Amino acid sequence: MAIRLALVCLAGMASLPAAALDLEEAWNTLRLQGPVYRSAAHERDAGVENRTLGRAGLLPQINASASRSKIDGTQEFGNSTDNDLDYDSQNLAVQLRQPLFNRQKMAEYRQGEQRAGYSEAVFDAKTQNVAVRLASRYFDVLLTRETIDLADAKLKAFEQQVAAAKRRFDLGDGTITDVDQATARRDLALAEQIEARDNLAIALRLLQEMLGEMPRQVATLRGDFPTPGLHPNNLQAWLSKAQANNPALRARHYNRRVAEEEVNRASGGHWPTLDFVLGYTNSESDSITTIDQKNRYASVGLEFNMPLFSGGAVSARVRQATASREQAGEDLNATREEVFSATTREFRGVQSGPARISALQQAVASSKRALDSAKKGFLAGSSTNVDILNAEEQVFLARRDLLEAKLRYLISRLQLAAAVGLLGDDDIRQANAYLGPELALNH
Repeated sequence: MAIRLALVCLAGMASLPAAALDLEEAWNTLRLQGPVYRSAAHERDAGVENRTLGRAGLLPQINASASRSKIDGTQEFGNSTDNDLDYDSQNLAVQLRQPLFNRQKMAEYRQGEQRAGYSEAVFDAKTQNVAVRLASRYFDVLLTRETIDLADAKLKAFEQQVAAAKRRFDLGDGTITDVDQATARRDLALAEQIEARDNLAIALRLLQEMLGEMPRQVATLRGDFPTPGLHPNNLQAWLSKAQANNPALRARHYNRRVAEEEVNRASGGHWPTLDFVLGYTNSESDSITTIDQKNRYASVGLEFNMPLFSGGAVSARVRQATASREQAGEDLNATREEVFSATTREFRGVQSGPARISALQQAVASSKRALDSAKKGFLAGSSTNVDILNAEEQVFLARRDLLEAKLRYLISRLQLAAAVGLLGDDDIRQANAYLGPELALNH
């Protein structure tokens, strides 16, 4: 299965441009070599073996033992002459034991099934969580990279304002206050530019942490940004999906069943056990009373064991397991509420996302108009230099907020799919469809 996954991932990566990294290729890369994903896969593989371990207790157990000894000593018979003992002793025994009735083994078998299911559910939860984390870190790279471009543009605009303010001051049309205000804004823009470059370096390192490699180019957002509605557009329907499919919730269900079987296993300590036993023994001179004797025999029979008293340990284990079962039940209830809260939050986020994006698109357009008006008003004498600086600041803030809102919308859709336990390759592919132009990461 691992080889097949690797071939699929390599095929997906080969279909994309080698120079650019988009979200779908990043997802394939993570599944191929990402240490977080590979760790979760190994954890699942280890947990699945609980199914075999639980079943093993109900299957025949075959054991063999062999020994060979050199005896050298003296045998005394009262006042009679002592005999020197000098002989070899060897023994070979094979035994087959098949449980016929054992409540503890049956509980362990059912526990193995539940633990294997728990491991698979945990793997599903971690897979979906790591997909959301990957998308978040990928989008952080886009946001910080765009922030650098905005910071560069802001710095350039404010440098032009400083130069213009100095020219007006030299010509006697401006004041030193205008120069100082423009210089202060320019210096703040420079500091923001430095911070933006640091944030990009950190965002790239966090992405490399998941992928195991540093991307040189990434695909950024396309110009068009459709915001289709949710289907179904009903919160209760999504809560029902979460109740049925959320992997973290399924893991809690499995954990509670394991705890229930632990109660059965502990209480099984009060019950008798019955085993079918088949054995074969081959021995030669295995004691001082069987010198020079050879014994070969087979045995078949039933072995019955009945526990009578263990100092109260069995009852204590039952009470302990019962308390753990109740704890697992409360953990299940708490996780259910957390899942419902997360589903509700992401549902609302996806629903309100289009309106927020539309409002910010209008904010960008109106900010640009306000900047043009401030520049015209400055020439007419109705606006000040500060008005221009504020208007330019607002344009850059609106553009950044718009990009952040678009990325948040995409993350909310992925998080909603993860909350209901249905995040898969199709969701990654749909989010990836919003990406197109290549963006160099040369900062």
